[in-house]
Amino acid sequence: MLIHFTKKFKNLVSILESNSFMVRYCGEYFGDNTGKIISRAAHPMVSFSDYSHEELSSKKVTYGGYSVALHKTWAVKNKLSPVNYVEKNSPAAQGLISLLRARQHGKLPSNLRLSVIQLKCFTKHVYGHNSHFHTDNFDFKVENEWRFVPSKKQIGGNKISENFSTYKKFEDKYNRRLEAYALRFANKDIKFVYVQSESEKDYLVESLGLPPAQVKLAEWKQ
Repeated sequence: MLIHFTKKFKNLVSILESNSFMVRYCGEYFGDNTGKIISRAAHPMVSFSDYSHEELSSKKVTYGGYSVALHKTWAVKNKLSPVNYVEKNSPAAQGLISLLRARQHGKLPSNLRLSVIQLKCFTKHVYGHNSHFHTDNFDFKVENEWRFVPSKKQIGGNKISENFSTYKKFEDKYNRRLEAYALRFANKDIKFVYVQSESEKDYLVESLGLPPAQVKLAEWKQ
């Protein structure tokens, strides 16, 4: 199952009431093996983790104590994909760096410029800085991340890659442009919902009509 984590109960309720996840720009960087940043940009996405219910209690989760878990059939239907984790010294990393540099220097055919960004949107370093845990050598692969990255058409022609500095100056404006293009799901796509307390579970069962067996107490570490 694929799990989308969130930090607040009200956010979880909003997701369930709207049957949707908000698409937001996320800052991503890709660097070389010397630490030099080759590309730093913001891309629109919704992120999930691929965990089973049984292994969740052993996980240390960055992104919050609440979550919605959905069936993988929904993910495949909506064209989600696992993230490609690459080691900075690997040929895969060097290949992407070469493509990014060629794109930046105008040396790629116009019909391949988007393809390079599509690859970059689903590529991440194995190790890097995690601001939540304040560690510089965090193993991102343990997150088993899957992503939804929309096409320009799916977000009304808005950009799928924006210079990070420009994005940070106008962060709210960029994300408001995406509000009408949420990633939707149906109740039948939900496998489990995770909350922090029995009272929150009761609210979801009584107010939103979720089956009691579908609502679980979160046991992972934060």
